[in-house]
Amino acid sequence: MASNQLYILPEDVQVLPVKQLPEQALAKFEYEADDFIITYTHARNTSKIIDASSASLLQGFRKPKSLPEGVLTYALLNNLDAQSILEGSYTFLVRLRSEGFLVSYDEAYGKSRRFFSPGERFKDYEIVAKLDGVADTEIYKIRKNGQQYALKLLKTNQKAPQLLANFYNEIEILNALDGAVNPSLIEHGEHGEDHYLIMEWVDGESCLQAAEQYHNLHDQSNVLALLGISGRILNAYRHLQNQGVIHSDVHPANIIVAESGELKIIDFGLSRIISKDQSPPRGGLSFFFEPEYAQSVLDASPAPASSFAGEQYALGALLYQLFTGRQYLNFSYDRKVLFTQIVEETPVPFRNLDIIIDAHIEKAIFKALAKRKEDRYAHIEDFYSAMMKVQESFPNRSAEDKKVSVQTFQDSILNDYGLTGELLNSGLQMAPKSSVNFGAAGIAYLFLRKALVSANAETLALADVWSDRAAGYVHDPESGFYSKDMDLSPSIVGLSSIYHTPSGVDLVQALVSQAGGNYAGYYNAVRNFLMHASQSCDNLDLTLGKSAALIGSSLLLENMPSHDKFLPKDLTAFGKGIMEEIWSIMDSYAAIGEMNPINYRGIAHGWAGILYATLKWCKASGQHLPARFFDRVEQLVALGIEENGVMRWEISNTEPVSWTGWCHGSAGYTFLWTALFHFTSDECYLELAQKTAAYFLNAAQPGMNGSLCCGRSGECYALLSVYNASKNDFYLTEAKRIAKQMLPHVYSGQMRNHSLYKGNIGAAVLFEELDRPEFARMPLFE
Repeated sequence: MASNQLYILPEDVQVLPVKQLPEQALAKFEYEADDFIITYTHARNTSKIIDASSASLLQGFRKPKSLPEGVLTYALLNNLDAQSILEGSYTFLVRLRSEGFLVSYDEAYGKSRRFFSPGERFKDYEIVAKLDGVADTEIYKIRKNGQQYALKLLKTNQKAPQLLANFYNEIEILNALDGAVNPSLIEHGEHGEDHYLIMEWVDGESCLQAAEQYHNLHDQSNVLALLGISGRILNAYRHLQNQGVIHSDVHPANIIVAESGELKIIDFGLSRIISKDQSPPRGGLSFFFEPEYAQSVLDASPAPASSFAGEQYALGALLYQLFTGRQYLNFSYDRKVLFTQIVEETPVPFRNLDIIIDAHIEKAIFKALAKRKEDRYAHIEDFYSAMMKVQESFPNRSAEDKKVSVQTFQDSILNDYGLTGELLNSGLQMAPKSSVNFGAAGIAYLFLRKALVSANAETLALADVWSDRAAGYVHDPESGFYSKDMDLSPSIVGLSSIYHTPSGVDLVQALVSQAGGNYAGYYNAVRNFLMHASQSCDNLDLTLGKSAALIGSSLLLENMPSHDKFLPKDLTAFGKGIMEEIWSIMDSYAAIGEMNPINYRGIAHGWAGILYATLKWCKASGQHLPARFFDRVEQLVALGIEENGVMRWEISNTEPVSWTGWCHGSAGYTFLWTALFHFTSDECYLELAQKTAAYFLNAAQPGMNGSLCCGRSGECYALLSVYNASKNDFYLTEAKRIAKQMLPHVYSGQMRNHSLYKGNIGAAVLFEELDRPEFARMPLFE
């Protein structure tokens, strides 16, 4: 590393405190509390742990500096001896350079190495756009005579001989292939000090992006779609291997799927022609390395050449990710631990991810992931055949019309969560397992509503079982109610919300016990609710804050057995105290629309939700509304934007856009106006509700997922609310129309499995209640 050479830390290198990592990752390596992890998608090595002082030194290279300048700056800032720092850090910085974390500014970013801009010319091609690349390679979309191509430009002048060797290895490989599953090579050569190759343009998205829309595996056609993508991938690699080439760099970004379904494999710099004696050095993404190679790294022995058996293992890892959306192991960030995992740990079973699909899929993929290469398929042809055999075994494979069948959807829910379903027997495995929004309590509520609609004792018993299952996690909040993968923590969702914490489990248990005549269970659940809902909370909103306690208390009070003499008094005192706390704070705030701590205006997190919860509580308890309640209502009404008889509200003071769904949009406001109409009998509120509903009915781009929170199920419930207030059949007809229109989207990747407000469970409640519109209630809200 020359003393006058400039170095830089690329923008996409992340240097993060280890305390920000998921707990399961922290458990897999040795670290100190103040250590950092350095990660870089394009590095030639995996992420690594560094101490705090090394992280501080490294961050100094966010701007180009010579090595002495970077060390001197760090030493001066920290009052340290520059010479000793230089001596101690030299080896560390050299290693980061070799691993790709620290890059030469001249090679990657220097003034002599500028990027091409759209419209400029490269030879006789026009630059269309610059695409992602690594520090030493630029990739462009280019055009000539109306045809599009890809330009790969290696920015090196013999300073990185291995990169140059890989570059020309790719050219040799592309010349040897027939172009059926790879981009055709158009031309290559030198351009000044740089080296270039121009290939056929491959349009599409990565195979993982193509698979994401099918990740709701409750729908058989989604499983079939993933089997189809998997089959095309295996068939492409089968074709590649039949030409005597091992790709040697399997990962999602290197497999491109066009909208037509056509598939291409890209990036052959590390590929190997079997008939040649020499082979390129190993590389790629560590998550897809085979155990044979991982063991050689751990032993510090020569790496084995890439092989068909190793490629099969990588494809098994890839297909696992396509079906689950996750890596096949809970990989550590520590390099040594990660390679040890590859050698020793068995793949995480699908069941541990709450994925219930045909067992033959998992079996076929897991055979490819066998640790001993002798235990894998003899040939990739056999792997392909195993997956195709599963696909062919599916009945009614062409019956797409079943996706618009309510009965098919309801049957799938019962199969998954019913008394004979595997999920009930073993319980949910993925956190949060218990909560109303994402876990067993929401499932229990579904079967409670189904039981009440159908007057079915067996279904009520099923609700009771799921309710007990939810209660089993109350004393394990980390797995029951929080999830680092979903960014659900006490600091985000609080400690008292009925939608995210134990108070919601208590609420559902009380409602299930009351419906089943189990007074002892009901009494204990209400007592637990009062305890859990009393947890400290500074937030005021309806989904995460104090207003959620008002909703829960109202629902309990409305369903209170008439013979109870004690619980109503305690609930009333609790709710009264909560409401007074909320309004003592609210009364100190400026008008809605002016600068104040409550920025949002809608139901889930804003003023409309607090007003709705207050109104619901006062109606249930018989208490008087706060003195300034209707002042706040008028302020909110005044902020409405009316256009052609349609009303909408902007999300917040700082976000001048309007949504259609329940959480921030018109569907949520509709419930407030119908509740005010029922409370006051003032027709102006019913008119407001009708104008507000008209916004999402006439929306140019309505929500296309089926969730309660921000999708069409929430809109349907809003329409049912207007129907029950107005008795106008138009709104019932529209609710049924939207529900039917929404049904295919119940299976979209946006719908989270097992979720009441974010996924399939909420939609299932809606379909149970649509035929009893007078009975329909937005779950744990109305």
